[in-house]
Amino acid sequence: MKKSYRIRAVQVDLARQMETIPFLKGFIDFIAENHYNTLFLYLEWRIRTKTFDIGKNDGYTAEELREIIEYAALRGINVIPGLATLGHAELLLRQKKYASYSELREGITGRFGQSFTPDFCPSLPETREFLDSYLSEVAEIFTETPYFHVGGDEVFDMAYCSECRKKAAGFEGEAKLYLEHFKFIHQVVTKLGKRMMMWDDMFEYYPDILPDMPRDIIMVNWQYQENVSGYRGHFCNLCFHELMEQYDRLGFDYLTAPADFCWNNIDTSTAHGDKFKPMGGLLTSWEKSISLLYKYFPTMAAAGQLWDQMAQDGDAAISLAVRQLFGIDDEPFIQAVAQYANFAHRMPKVSLNSLKNFAYFGPDSERLHALQTITSVLMQYPGRLRDTRAEFVLNDILGDCVLKLLETRCRRACWNVFHGQQGESLTALEKEVAEAGAKYAGFYVCHRRKRDVSNFQKMIDGWIAGLKEIGKKASAAWIKVLFALPDGYGAERVRIIVDGQQVASGVFKHGDDPFYETYFFLPEGITVPKEVRIEACGYAGQGIAYVCAKTARGKFIPAGITGSTGIAEHPEHVLLPNVNFAYLGSQNTLNSFHDRTLAEAVHSITVSLKKEK
Repeated sequence: MKKSYRIRAVQVDLARQMETIPFLKGFIDFIAENHYNTLFLYLEWRIRTKTFDIGKNDGYTAEELREIIEYAALRGINVIPGLATLGHAELLLRQKKYASYSELREGITGRFGQSFTPDFCPSLPETREFLDSYLSEVAEIFTETPYFHVGGDEVFDMAYCSECRKKAAGFEGEAKLYLEHFKFIHQVVTKLGKRMMMWDDMFEYYPDILPDMPRDIIMVNWQYQENVSGYRGHFCNLCFHELMEQYDRLGFDYLTAPADFCWNNIDTSTAHGDKFKPMGGLLTSWEKSISLLYKYFPTMAAAGQLWDQMAQDGDAAISLAVRQLFGIDDEPFIQAVAQYANFAHRMPKVSLNSLKNFAYFGPDSERLHALQTITSVLMQYPGRLRDTRAEFVLNDILGDCVLKLLETRCRRACWNVFHGQQGESLTALEKEVAEAGAKYAGFYVCHRRKRDVSNFQKMIDGWIAGLKEIGKKASAAWIKVLFALPDGYGAERVRIIVDGQQVASGVFKHGDDPFYETYFFLPEGITVPKEVRIEACGYAGQGIAYVCAKTARGKFIPAGITGSTGIAEHPEHVLLPNVNFAYLGSQNTLNSFHDRTLAEAVHSITVSLKKEK
């Protein structure tokens, strides 16, 4: 049997959602019971120091953090801070006082056409001085831990400012700029007596510099697909290779870092890691501003059991975790929680845009019935569990199931409306959403600061507003685009222009679905649409399989291609109602990353429309 992981860590994302000190202490108790030895506090810029103080309501003092560290130490838990020393510095760079440290400080736009970037400029001496000072103060707080995690992920605006462009005239220079910055950070961390950890996704773009990184850095490898069988790239055409094999060959230590929102991701990440030599696992947990953490306790508990070899495989680990967490031996209950653990993902985040966006094959009936079954089983157990914490976990799961069911029903109802079919009343669903939202908000404020519920309430309000808008406009006039996007990480910006009027602008996706249809409402003045122009610009390209429109005058379908610009592969495919697709932009996403002129080019097709007979 494989030895247990040396590092068994679980994350709390305090950068996106602060938690109270009492909650964090209770969380430490929970993870200690479940065989973890490390708590990873992902803080970014929430630590209040003399170098940077984000403010009383938005950060943690040294005293508060020391209280957590000392409490954790009594339970055998090491606490590692997660910092952001290049990208993900928005909490700091959005403040006017620190905007001068930004890579886009000169008023230029970044890789995705935006005017703001969360990335530091690595060329400024002031940046290095600032980071050195901040890291030094953080080290005075986190004295016991041997590790500092310094970020390094998703740095998409490298070498945009004039200073960086001098050093990075070509792509090799950009890669070197990234390398030199983290060599500097490594020097600072080493000077402070710590060992550096970092996310490893940027080596997809800069693979040539990996052998030049200091070998004592611990690489943290995150893979969030449901079934992990190897490394799969983010944004880079899902490039697949064995990165852990490369780490073993080069002599790096590394952690496998699955996500709390899908048990199968954790299970398969662990099984894949068993073929190599990871020193441990870090269970990541992200973006919980509209969701409490309790619903993820079953997967967290199961991962701790699995990584300390308390269970022989994933199925045994989730079963053991559920039994111990809830004090329940009923097999239907155990199976319902285990099934939910693969459905958990994130709390529904519903808006007008999401309610007009559907998988090509329509609503997922299997998901609907599975959620109904899970909910009906679990509804029998409130008040029957071992303790208050178990009741919190179950209530959080049930609250999430109710909202997920409503999301699924709302999507189905909106799909029916756009397809002219009978379905549930949107007005009745609005009322159910409001009631379920109010109930979960009441549960939410019992466990967090009252002010934090505003993010959840804003989502509920947007959900209800979206249903109202579709009820008013879906029977009027719209244009439908059947998109094709083989790489769900793509981030191509799309504009849709009908008869000279822009009707949509944004990045349009539907999870990992390669084919999906999105509806866009037409302005009141367009009753007989004659022409639609679809533009794509940015990073990763965009497929277009078909386009059509409906108004009070009838249905309108493609008549012909009247123009194209840039790269527009097979525009004729848009004319036929099937899934053969035109492709706007480069299909090789790394080309767009390496060649900014290609990423900035506008690719388009213009389609004339005719009334369907």
